[in-house]
Amino acid sequence: MQFKHTYKHFVMVKLIIIICVGLSSACALTKLTRGGYEEAQHQVLIKENSIELRRYSELQMVATDMSDNQDSGFMRLFRYIDSGNNKQQKIAMTTPVFTSKRNGKTTMAFVLPADMKPIDVPEPNQNTVRRTTLPAGMYAVYRYSGRHRTSPPQIKSQLRKWIEENNLLEKGNPTEAFYDPPWMPGIFRRNELLIPVTQSEK
Repeated sequence: MQFKHTYKHFVMVKLIIIICVGLSSACALTKLTRGGYEEAQHQVLIKENSIELRRYSELQMVATDMSDNQDSGFMRLFRYIDSGNNKQQKIAMTTPVFTSKRNGKTTMAFVLPADMKPIDVPEPNQNTVRRTTLPAGMYAVYRYSGRHRTSPPQIKSQLRKWIEENNLLEKGNPTEAFYDPPWMPGIFRRNELLIPVTQSEK
């Protein structure tokens, strides 16, 4: 009986150690893969659980239309920041990567560093890459995890319900934001749904 008790205790301790090591490794991985990049600057106006109301200044971005192959869109944008522009300038990677859908087309966009003024943004070498912006304004944002290319329908409905309950009005198309590389486990991934909003006159 003493042996069984000791063995069970040993197994429990081992499991706890494995879980702790796994969690610390995942946290370290998150810090290394996400924490080293500049994040698009914003001000948090309201925070309620997974939802935030943020104010963004105008963000300078480069974008490309995507086919069914998401990786090809990413690589076109990566080539741009990796000196594939008319200044042959290397530009720092930032987070998040934005995607949006309009008129049946999906667009992917990289945010350029905050210290890069519009006049300093180099022109793309490829005609499939273009300069664009995320308009300044308020955005209702829902943060979630998982390996999703678009936010699940229930997240869209929850965010839209929150917008209505807080006397806000949608003023544009939703945008998806992705913060992590493909190898990040789904449970630790940071994804967001952003909807531009304005104050209701009610």
